[in-house]
Amino acid sequence: MKKVLLAFGIMLGMTSCLSNVELADEAKAKESQAQILSYFAKLNQNPIAIEDGSYYYVAKPNVAGEKASKGDTVKMHYVLSNLLTGEVLDSTKNPLVYQYGFLNPIYAKLLAYIKEGEQAVMALPGTSQSFVGLPAYTPLKVLVKDYVVRSQKDQIEEYIAKKKLTVTEQTANGLRYIRLNPGTGEIPASGKVVKLKYTGRFLNGFAFDGNMARTDSFSVTIGGSSTVVGFQTGVEKMRLGERAILVFPSTIGYGEKGSGSSIPGYTPLVFEIYVAKID
Repeated sequence: MKKVLLAFGIMLGMTSCLSNVELADEAKAKESQAQILSYFAKLNQNPIAIEDGSYYYVAKPNVAGEKASKGDTVKMHYVLSNLLTGEVLDSTKNPLVYQYGFLNPIYAKLLAYIKEGEQAVMALPGTSQSFVGLPAYTPLKVLVKDYVVRSQKDQIEEYIAKKKLTVTEQTANGLRYIRLNPGTGEIPASGKVVKLKYTGRFLNGFAFDGNMARTDSFSVTIGGSSTVVGFQTGVEKMRLGERAILVFPSTIGYGEKGSGSSIPGYTPLVFEIYVAKID
């Protein structure tokens, strides 16, 4: 926890200083810039210039890799160090996992430019604020390695494989419909009301909602729009007595905003549903 707080402390301090493109002391700013370019020159690297006077290069490229998009889950190791002395200020022992686009740690600046599987180094110019091991106007080095990007599609496919589920039907908008037990009769027509027993879970298995253990049921009108698209679409495929699992991305779930405090934005969901009655 201390390491994470240190990383975010450096991020907050440097972000507040780097928000002004020109550093207060132009002489020291130029010196910091020269130190960065000298560092890369010694490595025989031609770094790419990005915002705020920072530079980066990809040490191990992966042309086939994908870039992270907001809401993707990323996993990586990082090392923050003093560019001039090599002193390590913070590093990960275990992989860091977080949802890209919501937090803004200092290494997130680099993730915007690299692809999954790549190892990259970024150097940021020093600021007037000092940290333990990083005096004022001393450039910061950021190393990112073992970088993994998992889109919602990736996460859903991994979940289905891990659970050894057989997908009965996959729709164009990303719903995976998995029939566990077939029902009887016809698929209910538009306007019919189906009474459901269900459990809603995240891909990690955490149950955020449900009524399986209760006596009440949840009503959904066929052809209606009172529930999210993924849930509604799945229910409209079910017959009386049918039991199924629905797995779908946030694009047909609760989107980027989520639902209150119970479902974060950009979260794929799993619902196990049983059709108890049709009116």
